[in-house]
Amino acid sequence: MSKVSIIVPTINEAGNIDDLLSRIVALMDEISYDLEVLIVDDGSTDGTREHVLKWQEKYPVRLIARDGDRGVAKSVIAGARAATGDILVVMDADLSHPPEVIPDLAKPLMEGTCDIAIASRYVKGGSTPGWPFYRRLASFIATAIARIFVDVRDPMSGFFAVRPQLLRSLDPEKACFKVCMESLIAGGSSLRVVEIPIIFKDRASGHSKINLIKMGWSYLCRLAALAGGNMSAKSGIRFVIVGLLAMVLDLLVFSILTGLKFPIGQSHVMSFFASTIFNFTCNARWSFAQGKTYRISPSSFGRFLLLALMSLFLRGGVLATLNQLLGWPPTLAVIGGIFAAAVSNYVGNAFFVFPLKPKCKEFRWRAVSVIFLIYAIALRLFYMGVMELIYEEAYYWNYAQHLDIGYLDHPPTVAWIIAFFTSILGNTEFAVRIGALLSWAVMGAFVFALTRNLYGRGAAFTSILFVAGLPFFFGIGMLMTPDAPLAACWAGTLYFLANVFFGKQRSSWWGVGICAGLGLLSKYTITLLAPASLLFMAIDPMSRQWLKKKEPYLVAILALLIFSPVIIWNAKHGWASFAYQGPGRLNDSFEFCLPQFLGHVAALLSPVGLVAILGTFLGVKGDRRSRFCMAMALLPVCFFLAFSLFREVKLNWTGPAWLCLIPLMAYQTTENDITSRIVYFLRKAWIPTVVVVYLIFGTALHYFVLGLPFVGYPHDVPLLGWSDLARQVEVIEDELETNTGHEPLVLGMDKNTIASELSFYRTKLAGKGHDCHEGVKYTAGPNFFGHESLMFKYWFPKDKGLRAYSDVLLLVGQNSKSLCLDELTKDGWNVEGPKELVVRKNGIPVRNYYYAIAQMANSKFKAALK
Repeated sequence: MSKVSIIVPTINEAGNIDDLLSRIVALMDEISYDLEVLIVDDGSTDGTREHVLKWQEKYPVRLIARDGDRGVAKSVIAGARAATGDILVVMDADLSHPPEVIPDLAKPLMEGTCDIAIASRYVKGGSTPGWPFYRRLASFIATAIARIFVDVRDPMSGFFAVRPQLLRSLDPEKACFKVCMESLIAGGSSLRVVEIPIIFKDRASGHSKINLIKMGWSYLCRLAALAGGNMSAKSGIRFVIVGLLAMVLDLLVFSILTGLKFPIGQSHVMSFFASTIFNFTCNARWSFAQGKTYRISPSSFGRFLLLALMSLFLRGGVLATLNQLLGWPPTLAVIGGIFAAAVSNYVGNAFFVFPLKPKCKEFRWRAVSVIFLIYAIALRLFYMGVMELIYEEAYYWNYAQHLDIGYLDHPPTVAWIIAFFTSILGNTEFAVRIGALLSWAVMGAFVFALTRNLYGRGAAFTSILFVAGLPFFFGIGMLMTPDAPLAACWAGTLYFLANVFFGKQRSSWWGVGICAGLGLLSKYTITLLAPASLLFMAIDPMSRQWLKKKEPYLVAILALLIFSPVIIWNAKHGWASFAYQGPGRLNDSFEFCLPQFLGHVAALLSPVGLVAILGTFLGVKGDRRSRFCMAMALLPVCFFLAFSLFREVKLNWTGPAWLCLIPLMAYQTTENDITSRIVYFLRKAWIPTVVVVYLIFGTALHYFVLGLPFVGYPHDVPLLGWSDLARQVEVIEDELETNTGHEPLVLGMDKNTIASELSFYRTKLAGKGHDCHEGVKYTAGPNFFGHESLMFKYWFPKDKGLRAYSDVLLLVGQNSKSLCLDELTKDGWNVEGPKELVVRKNGIPVRNYYYAIAQMANSKFKAALK
């Protein structure tokens, strides 16, 4: 017969202990096994011990009195070592844990079906009635952090049953106050866990002894230590002291440089590095020493320098957002940047520069992946509102200003997303790009779920590292192009297909149809998943049965129905989009582009990513899961590879195709039984690779927004100066309108870049006034002169003639020859120009443009030219 020992840690619980023990004693008549109750008291002064001693006289209740070295975890472990039961149940004394659940917790351990049974608030049937919002939020955050390490819904529960050996093996000096969490980690991935729902109520009387700030920090430090993070209260306080001293030096140098008229972007970089050496020396010898002095080696300083650069670029984004977007003074803005960099520095120092030995490598991979994910999100959030739109983004913004169910060169999803957010947030860079970040988040969620279903949560967390750090996936979360919603839909299609093939979930077919249909509304290349799915069903006997069922064919019809707006648009416009993306691509001149294709893959995935692809062939077992990932990735890739043998393949085309290899790459990285040399190399190389990717993106973002010290802008960079060009054009346009009485039509005299950028930035300059749409209505492309201008030829049809739009033209081009002045003169326009415009970024000349003015002859025109 088994015996159950109930361990109850207490401190000043006199108002609850009698009710608790009476309810526990009442259970003895209902169960067929022995119970003992151990009250482990941490120095109560309210009579709790005296109450327990009275119960001890008649019932199997024991008092374990502890004085001095307090702590919940230490009390529980002491109780476990004193217990005589075969099963231990740990619970609180405040009546928030219903004792009537004890038999339900003990039962699965007695039957041998699990190793730990947890009374869970967060499984079906569990609840926390009466909790205020702040407490729910705190519990949600703490639980979410814990679930990075353990695969349990309520790892923070204080009410659980476990075998004695597991609790007795815990180190009371290291264990935090959440003993259940410690037990789950100590048991490892082989631990069998069951969760029993409970209704968790607040304590009946008395008050909580938990200091949320102190306990919360101890909890974070303990979890960090499990993953190799050198975090503690002592190191945190010392880091703050060092940081405050360094901030004084930082602000002093920044103030001196800005006083000398250095640009704030350059000033903050130089002031940052002025304090870096001080920071590193003090942190190495004091903040993170923990009783020893770290030897300052070239490798540790190299790691610190890389970390400092990452923090610098994050700080630059915060500075630019606060100063340029929110209008803060430079000194206040740089203080905000300093605090952001301090948080980044502390976490980076704790995990990468002065780390501890992790409890297990899987914990470290999980923690590192989440850290990189947070950094990637923060870096993009702080730069996406201050970096000028690239011309593709400005072009798709013009899509959104001419909302339709189809367009010449792409389907409409990108336009619909931009239109939605700009209608709420206004015509800003942030509003244009936030849809990209959210699409990337949806893609990441689907990839995480796909990897979890195929290879478990450990690999799923590692997949975050690739979603956050590989160049293509970082880029699509920053720039609003059709690739962002396409990748989200592609990942969703893969997730539901895996549910069909491996989970045999018939209803998931509808998810496949919806995601595929939405993907078609984003970009046509998602059609490649259809033959890839057929290929997998052909080679996989267990999935082949679906070919004989109706669902795949109904789903194809569903996807086409969702896609029908684009079909309708094409039918009305002579199938222009299908021709542009189909025969139009094939009619290009022959060009052998295989080397370029391989270079694009290396750029999208990094060189280490290329090695990882090779590793998926050599290091993974040929089971159904790997066959699925290979089929869904390689068929689309092989299509583009074949295309590259005779036509150009654009950089971004293959990007989404690699999504299905991420689960395999994550599995290789975390699974210990794969020991090939390639996998060993990858495990060592992934973190440095992601760091390099972040540094490249961070350098580029900082350079384009704030510049870099002693590094000028090269001439004719098409990514810079659009807002300044729009400002100068708007000044000329306003003067023309005033002098002529006509609203000039601004013509961007290249394919679509100038027109797209001027349309956006002229509209942004107009703000929310009555003329806020002037930039859209009066900015056109060069199609009037027989040149290609993509969608501008639909928005401004040539057959109407220029005079139908305005009697005054303002032509802007990259050189004087592009302005087509001779053609205008032949058509009867009076032309003045060309004249030069010098465009600047951060006060530095970056490009020259040319403009000319044209109008039909009248008296006002001469006055305007003067």
